[in-house]
Amino acid sequence: MTERPAVHNGLVTTEDQAGAALNTEAEGAPYRAGFVAIVGRANVGKSTLLNGLLGQKISIVSPKPHTTRHKLLGVVNGARFQAAFLDTPGYLSNERDSLDAAMSRQGASALAEADVVMLVVEPRTLGDIEMRFIGQIKTLRKPAILAINKIDTVVKRKLLPVMAAYVEAHQFADIVPVTALDGDGLDLLLNRIEEQLPEGEPIFDPDLLTDRSVRFLVAETIREKLFLQFEQEVPYFVAVEVEEYEEREGDQPDYIRAVIYVDRDTQRQMLIGRDGSALKEVGIQARQEIETLVERAVYLDLWVKVNSKWRRKAGFVQNQL
Repeated sequence: MTERPAVHNGLVTTEDQAGAALNTEAEGAPYRAGFVAIVGRANVGKSTLLNGLLGQKISIVSPKPHTTRHKLLGVVNGARFQAAFLDTPGYLSNERDSLDAAMSRQGASALAEADVVMLVVEPRTLGDIEMRFIGQIKTLRKPAILAINKIDTVVKRKLLPVMAAYVEAHQFADIVPVTALDGDGLDLLLNRIEEQLPEGEPIFDPDLLTDRSVRFLVAETIREKLFLQFEQEVPYFVAVEVEEYEEREGDQPDYIRAVIYVDRDTQRQMLIGRDGSALKEVGIQARQEIETLVERAVYLDLWVKVNSKWRRKAGFVQNQL
């Protein structure tokens, strides 16, 4: 399912999906197209699942809860369907500031837009958060598919009672066990999603992978590498802004200047590290992934600044979404 990315008009596209999407009359079946909201508690693997379905990484992944802050579009084109997936932030039990409030709105917006809801859970006991999502699904009266992720972490006899509990809780259109990390079950899941999409014409151009700009994906890549490099040490409230992106001609690497915002000067010092060593390592890891995305060399210029009130400023928060 892998494709090489291409960049057109600042958006990321994939050329391999386009040919498949044009065959709308394959086998005489009706063409189906619609939005699919991916919802679930934090860290169940929603972003990993989206990347697996796309066959390409557009959503960042880390062990930190609420790594995803955005309603992120990823489009999958098949011979007889187009599924526009909407990755969403994990469930928030309370809203502490403008960032949390904006994240909650992103999730609600995805559910409102969706033609199909995909609830992603882990193979464990049905919890209060899952019941909240099921309550929303019942109210929406939209077809819902349950994706039980990380099935490689449990034995089959423990998975069956979990499935039975969800069957009793709601009449899902289908329940599909998967392991998003290695792609197990994703083809079956995509097939089940296709069956629930409404009949209709493609919503997006067949070569569109995501509506997010390259600048956005660059900033997200840097934020992911910060989380992975510093693990529990880096604050959740870190923001990245691409201030300059200069596309250069010939063999000259593209120039990218990005600023990392933190709350306190002590955090700034930690991210920079002794003689800039920590920030340099983040830059190396991010640059490698960015170069794969844009398919050319880049010069990544990273800076760290303190802005203790950024997450309470609506304008700044909006730039992060």
